[in-house]
Amino acid sequence: MTTQFSRRRLLQFGAAAAGVTALSSCTRGLGGSNNTSSGGGSKGALDVMFWGEGDQNKKLIEALDLYQKSSGAAKVNPQYSGFSGYYDKLATRVAGGNPPDVFQIHLPYLMEYIKRGAVAPLDQYKDDLGLDKMPDYVATTTKADGKYYFALLGAATQPAIIVDTTKLKSLGLTAPSPDWTIDQYKSAMADVWNKSGHKLAGTADLGGNPIALESFLRGRGKALFGDGSTLGFAQEDLAAWLQLWQDLRGNGSAVPMPVTAAATGFQNDPVTVGKAAYTGTATSRGLPSMQSLTKDTLSLGTFPSGGAGSAPGTNIIPAGWFAISPKSKNIEGAVSMLKYLTSRPAAAQAMGLARGVPIPENIRADVAKTATGLNKLVLDNYALIASKGPAALQMYPPGASKLLQTSLPNANQVVGFGKSSVSQAVTKFFSDAKAALQ
Repeated sequence: MTTQFSRRRLLQFGAAAAGVTALSSCTRGLGGSNNTSSGGGSKGALDVMFWGEGDQNKKLIEALDLYQKSSGAAKVNPQYSGFSGYYDKLATRVAGGNPPDVFQIHLPYLMEYIKRGAVAPLDQYKDDLGLDKMPDYVATTTKADGKYYFALLGAATQPAIIVDTTKLKSLGLTAPSPDWTIDQYKSAMADVWNKSGHKLAGTADLGGNPIALESFLRGRGKALFGDGSTLGFAQEDLAAWLQLWQDLRGNGSAVPMPVTAAATGFQNDPVTVGKAAYTGTATSRGLPSMQSLTKDTLSLGTFPSGGAGSAPGTNIIPAGWFAISPKSKNIEGAVSMLKYLTSRPAAAQAMGLARGVPIPENIRADVAKTATGLNKLVLDNYALIASKGPAALQMYPPGASKLLQTSLPNANQVVGFGKSSVSQAVTKFFSDAKAALQ
């Protein structure tokens, strides 16, 4: 599994908050002694397993409560946590023959779970779940080998740049335009460091984050993966990426590696703890969660592009994939629940944007009518990126999860701690890729 460091860096940029949080009196977190586990073994309560941070779990549970009050609803047993340890628990249950009926999953694991036979095909339910009506740029990762496998609760812009506008204002600086470039990004981070008298770094370190790397590669006309089980970029591309962050750390523009290693989720993010003015989250839905952890005013930006003629730095992706276990004894009930979450305005209002921007246009418009503050920022950012023609997201090959969640963060770590040159780290990464993707 992943090292402690790679877990931390994934949490830093992903959708994670450590620990299990009790969110309501009638439900318990993962491992709670009062869980009624169907695990596909009975047609009782549906085990629904998911992770979140901030109010994301709470909002989803509110929507599930509404579903259970609807006509013909199945009983639901929510089981939730932060990201840390989530896949260990899920893998244990799947391997033990006691999978949850419905479970959240994300991009690096999609193909792996399909190949394991752990995900039920959804073709016969595609109309119920709106799978054949989705925009191309999110539809690509709902299916594989011509079959649908995943329902989507929402979509979001990715990666998101979170900007502490309070800190910038105090330094006489302004937030960047949405079409800024990598060179402008480097200059802006240096401005923060210099104007603060070398007391505030420009940005959190995103060098070990696959989502940020993917955006960087897209700006160079490359992708994380090619056809089949191959990388879609060359050694010089990764060298340029790792060197970028080594340079930023070296001149104070990015936080030092010990700060990065201590960043175990949004609560310890360099922006949250006041050590940087910019950070990154996996998607725009992280903004409200981060805002709840600081008194400073935060805003939402875009990832820098590669310059004129390159693809936009920020893309639109699904914000929450949900799968149904083929071992569930109540697949119809699981479909009923997911249909409610994905197509009912009441569910969308309950979730807000905690699980992403609603994909159906009519529901998105309904949510937008009452959106204010941070939610309006997220919706406006989504509309901006949608107007630029988002790129279709690719399905990652089996083996990608270990490579992206362990090998990439470790490559950035050993360079940042001075234990390896960029060239050596790149060679090691490509060696890991050969083993992981074969």
